[in-house]
Amino acid sequence: MENTDNLIEKYFNKAVQDMQDLIKINSQYDKDTANNENPFGKGISECINKFLSIAKSDGFVTKNIDNYACFAECGSGDLIGILAHLDIVPAGNESLWQYPPFAAEIHDNKIYGRGAIDDKGPLIAVYTALKILKESGIKLNKRFRIIAGGDEETSMRCLAKYKETEEIPVFSFSPDANFPAVYAEKGQIQVTMKRDFPLQGFEPIKLLGLTCGERVNVVPDTAYAYFGGDTAKIKRQLEEIAGDELEIDYYKDEYLQVKATGKAAHAMNPENGINAMYKLLRILAHPSLDYGSWELMLWIRQVAYLLNDESDGRSFNINCHDDISGNLTINLGILRYKAEDLTLKFDIRYPVTIKSFKMENKINNLAEKMMMLTQISKHIPPLYIDKNNLYLQELLKAYQEVTNDNSEPVAIGGRTYCTMIPNSLSFGANFKNDEELAHQNNEYMNLDKFKKLIKIYTKALINLNNM
Repeated sequence: MENTDNLIEKYFNKAVQDMQDLIKINSQYDKDTANNENPFGKGISECINKFLSIAKSDGFVTKNIDNYACFAECGSGDLIGILAHLDIVPAGNESLWQYPPFAAEIHDNKIYGRGAIDDKGPLIAVYTALKILKESGIKLNKRFRIIAGGDEETSMRCLAKYKETEEIPVFSFSPDANFPAVYAEKGQIQVTMKRDFPLQGFEPIKLLGLTCGERVNVVPDTAYAYFGGDTAKIKRQLEEIAGDELEIDYYKDEYLQVKATGKAAHAMNPENGINAMYKLLRILAHPSLDYGSWELMLWIRQVAYLLNDESDGRSFNINCHDDISGNLTINLGILRYKAEDLTLKFDIRYPVTIKSFKMENKINNLAEKMMMLTQISKHIPPLYIDKNNLYLQELLKAYQEVTNDNSEPVAIGGRTYCTMIPNSLSFGANFKNDEELAHQNNEYMNLDKFKKLIKIYTKALINLNNM
């Protein structure tokens, strides 16, 4: 039987290479290349098949589930699932990255790239731990199956597809959140709002469009407004009002482009970001500005004060709190205005003890404040696991043995695959003092942390194997 610490050193460089190979694939959802063969786009299918090729070369039993998801498995006995994802959120404004988001370059002992921490790096860490367990000579009393999905960042259709045809594990964990473990996840509601603002005829200055965001679960770091008509006048006015807060320039001499820059963050912690659209709308609400249509301009002036950096929904009268998971959070992730049609998409995370029907009442308050037609496009109830769960206790023992940290399990605002599979909880990969990097520019995986993750997950798998 080979020592697992020796195997960690033996396989570490290969693990780093495997992580780099996955990061180099732009595996964001791509509707332009999505089809029956590639349900989420070619990039995600490529990433699924790359992971499968890694697992096949290491002797795992593998299966591709129609490019929705895949798995790599070894052992015998009760099935233990490990839930991770290969899709990513968009890189956003790549000029704000210190290193290219799909180059997987190593600088100062860190691998930079989109997906490094969410979730390709943690996936390879737990995969390497399972490879070490398989090669150690320890008798496998459980079947361990890494289930890697391709649609976690949008609608989790990947795991819905998995559940249609595949075996459900007796217990699963996901390396897609926090240590020491996550026993509660807030509920999530995504809301789509629409309203028409018809033009009113001749207008010297016209607001032609507004746009921000690509994913509702990301705080948008850029927002744009486009003006036609007397662009010289609106340019002078905006420069006087905004100063250096906006980038203002002509676009191909056809219209004026106005850009606001904020800071990206995950929608579970919108307070860590700066929403660029909130910033832009506050400026466009200035009473000295005059642009059509009047109805749109008045709406902007009325709602700009609601859309602010306060992330708990207090301005909308939807705020709530519990002692387990904290405050409700709300994020405007997407806004589009063009040809009279305005669409907004909000991501709301609510405390685990709040009942669903109460949240529906709060959504009505939000719709009333925004003066828009509203539809709930996604609603995932909260997740809540007993802290005395036996599987949870074995994971905690592994974490405590490596880190000497006896902290209690935590509740989070993030949503993971654990909401889709019964008897599941998140275990890592962020430590309590880590900088929040998911969905942000310059995402990276520290290689010392990566090695520690492999060690924790190796001990965790051994503990589960011995149950």
